[in-house]
Amino acid sequence: MVGTSTSGASLVTTTGGATSTGDVASTGSSTTGGTQTTTTGDATTVGGTTTAGGPEWAPRPCPVIYAQELLPTFELEIEADELSEIKDEWLIADDNKLGEHPLKSFKYNDTVITDATVRLRGNASHWPEQGKMQFEVSFNTVDKKGRFAGLKHVLLDAATFNRSFLRDRLALAIMRDVGLAAPCANNARLVINGEYYGLFTNIEKIDSEFLERYFEHPDGNLYKRVGSGIGWQLKNNEDNPDKSDAKALKAVDSMSQLLTVMNLDQALLEWATEAVIPDRDGAWAGGLNLYLYNDPKTGFNVLPWDLDDTFLRLPFDTDPYTYQKPPEVFHGRPYYDLATADPVWFVKYIHTIEYVVERGYDVAVLQDRIDTWAAQIATAAAEDPNKPFTTAQHLKQVEEKRAYVAKRAAFLEKWLKCWKHGGTKGKDGQCVPP
Repeated sequence: MVGTSTSGASLVTTTGGATSTGDVASTGSSTTGGTQTTTTGDATTVGGTTTAGGPEWAPRPCPVIYAQELLPTFELEIEADELSEIKDEWLIADDNKLGEHPLKSFKYNDTVITDATVRLRGNASHWPEQGKMQFEVSFNTVDKKGRFAGLKHVLLDAATFNRSFLRDRLALAIMRDVGLAAPCANNARLVINGEYYGLFTNIEKIDSEFLERYFEHPDGNLYKRVGSGIGWQLKNNEDNPDKSDAKALKAVDSMSQLLTVMNLDQALLEWATEAVIPDRDGAWAGGLNLYLYNDPKTGFNVLPWDLDDTFLRLPFDTDPYTYQKPPEVFHGRPYYDLATADPVWFVKYIHTIEYVVERGYDVAVLQDRIDTWAAQIATAAAEDPNKPFTTAQHLKQVEEKRAYVAKRAAFLEKWLKCWKHGGTKGKDGQCVPP
């Protein structure tokens, strides 16, 4: 179970409760925003203070629609002219020419919602090679209080290079296993106007509902990284758009400043987990796929997002410390660079990598998930009429993914051994054995 772990000089602080697969609530010792909470019988200890009564606030488990044993089928009914407009937008592939389109109905089992809307999602510049539309269904466009299974949105992702259909799902499960606040995900079938459209990754959106589920104080500013450099787009608190906190973070140029504004233990854990997986386009590698949440209690937390650029997208022996995206697509990672340049925090980073490997990268567990989930989606994947690859290519990538996690784990073991046995940084930052 995941809670706190002390490995050498490193205290790993988790955000959220402990889970086995990131989908089941558990009890015991955990940390939330840097404060350790231990429940024993009817007594609760918070930050060293014991109080009588029930347990303190704790994050809620994943919404039921993301249960790992579930392969939901979502049915959309769309007027012909609206569907035609969506297809035109997809062909034009311009982020500035996307609309929110009304649905006649959204149906899941016996639940029917008649005031939902749908729009295209994803990076429009990738659509010409995508071969398959991706969608976001919203339930709060017409009625601000509208929800489905407690959610404002259902996100359906289908990156063309995610031929296994399992990249986000497995990567996010690892994130949740180690105790990070990370979206929930499984797979889902989509039917449009009575015809099966295809298989998708069903991903929880990072929004106010996500914050309320994971954070005791969910009213801080939520930012998404955008553009080149360190640009942050405010995604909530529209009625009070004070972005002075983001400006203060952007101005950080020393460890002392960074420690005053960022939940650095949490950030270190997020970076380390991306490095272990590895993730080619997140905070660790200098990509754009991340959110920051300024928790009023702990400061800025790094939230992982869009993990379809993981696993096979990088060689299995990618270095967890030195790797960064190629210069033409590298957007900077100043907070990571500051922290890992500090000798004390670099040691913590190595210990945190070790923690993630131990708690989140067990080869038998990951291969069992791959096998189980691949079997669960086999028919849906084979019958998908719009996937931009063949069923044989899908099955091949599932097998390649299974082999990859074993090779990655073996490499990480050797990498850690060098650092733990007195290795030092070479000129290129890689470990030089003693």
